[in-house]
Amino acid sequence: MGNGISTSSSSKSPLGIGVGIGTKPVPRRRFLLGAGAAAACGLGIAAGITGSCWWEWPAGKESKVGPAPLSPPTSYSVEARYYTTISSLAGSGGEELDCAACHGATEEALPVFYCHTPHHDNYVRCHLCPHQCVIADGERGHCRVRENHGGRLYSLVYGNPCAVHIDPIEKKPFYHFLPTAMALSLATAGCNLRCLYCQNWQISQASPEETQNADLPPVEIVRTATTYSVPVIAYTYSEPIIFYEYMLEIAQLARAAGLYNVVVSAGFINQEPLQALCRAVDAIKIDMKGYDPAFYRQVCQAELEPVLKAIRTIYASGVHLEIVNLVVPTLNDDLEQLRALAGWISHELSPDIPLHFSRFYPQYKLTDLPPTPVETLDRAREIAIEEGMRFVYVGNVPGHPGNNTYCPACGEPIIVRQGFAVTAYHISDGACAYCGQPIPGRWWSAEQIAPSRKTPVGTSDQ
Repeated sequence: MGNGISTSSSSKSPLGIGVGIGTKPVPRRRFLLGAGAAAACGLGIAAGITGSCWWEWPAGKESKVGPAPLSPPTSYSVEARYYTTISSLAGSGGEELDCAACHGATEEALPVFYCHTPHHDNYVRCHLCPHQCVIADGERGHCRVRENHGGRLYSLVYGNPCAVHIDPIEKKPFYHFLPTAMALSLATAGCNLRCLYCQNWQISQASPEETQNADLPPVEIVRTATTYSVPVIAYTYSEPIIFYEYMLEIAQLARAAGLYNVVVSAGFINQEPLQALCRAVDAIKIDMKGYDPAFYRQVCQAELEPVLKAIRTIYASGVHLEIVNLVVPTLNDDLEQLRALAGWISHELSPDIPLHFSRFYPQYKLTDLPPTPVETLDRAREIAIEEGMRFVYVGNVPGHPGNNTYCPACGEPIIVRQGFAVTAYHISDGACAYCGQPIPGRWWSAEQIAPSRKTPVGTSDQ
């Protein structure tokens, strides 16, 4: 089914830039030389990991975190939002400051990185996420990308993505937001979680020095999307929260240009920056790791309650919301926990929020675990439906009937998917084409799926 958007699989852009891991960064000057400059990145720049990774691979995969490199702000740096300066954090006497307390209850205290002997002022506290990192002059926070210089906190990844691709929006996955649309998708290095099973660990568990990065200011991202008639910009792959300043400026420019913004996040963010983000974007997908506080602490080095609070805030804001749970064998696949997760969404928020149970594949530090049995995903879906959820999906299993959208009234398949492709679409004016039941989401018209930057019709509230 055509969507009017070029999805060429060519491995070269108009500037001869290869697509895929290992691509070289693109200087800004080169972008400005010629009409095809912005298009180069739009066709897909994915920068790879350099040979100087700080973890051992494949043996052990244990991180070797040490002091952050002490470098002055670069051309990629902008002053960060949401931080405060602390003049005299510790008292006299030279006692050590236990920063591990700011990084989660179970995070290992690494003296060379998280504990500082106060010998000068200029500490800052970052308020972007619930870690609330206290950062000494010349050091970085838990995310690896926010650095203190002389009592000012800087983002080191602004305009500096390590991955840029054009993807189907179903890959995120968004199943109830502009089906078949293509999304210009981007990420930088870094993350504020430490998930042991991270599926994108090569960039999320790296600092900016360890990835190859393109030089793409916000205006070039938006120009690329408009040049190629890509209606959506997606902030994804790693953790968009840690490149907050970059994401927010792109989103504001994109909205002014008539584009849509979608965010794929773990939702570990404080309320003030989240509320500002909700005003700038159109859809957010939350990767909800589970419904067990101990799992969040032990496997992700994070906390559950701030994520629940973030989900409540997103839902209350009216931004389109979808939730994904990656089901990891032996760790978060307890059926009663899955029932509790689905019940919380259904009873405290809305049974109309799309919920995806995705299959785990062995990655990062959990390569000894098997892929999630499909039977477990099937049972999770059944349980969620028992809890009242009306749109429950099975992900990472191409061709599974749980990939499809079914009308909750008549039961007919109204969107049929094969992998990331939509093979049948039976929604008209936001309703089931068979029985007229309204289907929550943001939809294109049935006559023209995913037109370039057209206003979708049939928007229904969740």
